[in-house]
Amino acid sequence: MNKDKVYLGGYVVGYSADTLGHKGLQIQLENMDIVEIDENLVHKKIDEPQLIKLKNVIARIKDFDSGTQIVWLDAILNELGSDYGILKYKTGYEQGRFEGEYVGQQLKDADKVRQELNKPVVKQFVADWYEEHKEGLEFNIWDWIKYTQEEEKIKNRQFTEWLAECENDPVETLIKMKLFGYEIEKEKRYIVKVKGADEGYNYLNCHISSECWFFSGESEPLDFRVKHTRKELEKASFGWIFDCKGIEVKEVKE
Repeated sequence: MNKDKVYLGGYVVGYSADTLGHKGLQIQLENMDIVEIDENLVHKKIDEPQLIKLKNVIARIKDFDSGTQIVWLDAILNELGSDYGILKYKTGYEQGRFEGEYVGQQLKDADKVRQELNKPVVKQFVADWYEEHKEGLEFNIWDWIKYTQEEEKIKNRQFTEWLAECENDPVETLIKMKLFGYEIEKEKRYIVKVKGADEGYNYLNCHISSECWFFSGESEPLDFRVKHTRKELEKASFGWIFDCKGIEVKEVKE
């Protein structure tokens, strides 16, 4: 019996099956004849392209000596030509742009965190002074410290005293305000009222420029203040009012 293998070359043009469950392929040969072959006898479906695997190509090249490897690689690169160069450039450009955008965003996020960590929280009177003097800030700080007896400095005693307190780190705080921005400290404010007294004389007032304290009506003219922080009251020796039954202390919103 002749055991030589026979291979038929052609294209799959159809399928067949019988009642016994046998399945076959209809193959059109090169001479246009169509034959039916059991699908189990088909070595490969010749109408399907066979994929070239990269690992097989690399393994094949690795088997060559170094000289042959260079020849093959040069030939492949030359064959690909400008299309290969454009592809590599585009791939590298897109990767670089992606990495650059990522790094840029990371730097922006880090800068936001740095600003938030260094942003000082200051009292309203400090913010008011800063907004008025932030142009030429270094000179204005020096000028305010050196010439404290000028009328403007005497009138704004609250800021002048704050600037003189080392524990406030005043100069450093003002510089940070310029570099990182700032937030205004939210202090509770109170109105102080004598219980049972005439409405025209029962509210504790403070004259802003002279810090003169007195009782009068609840109207708050430009130079007078009826809303006070606890620190302001304690500094003016009115800390006792929080424990006095004859005094009504009421927290108010700004």
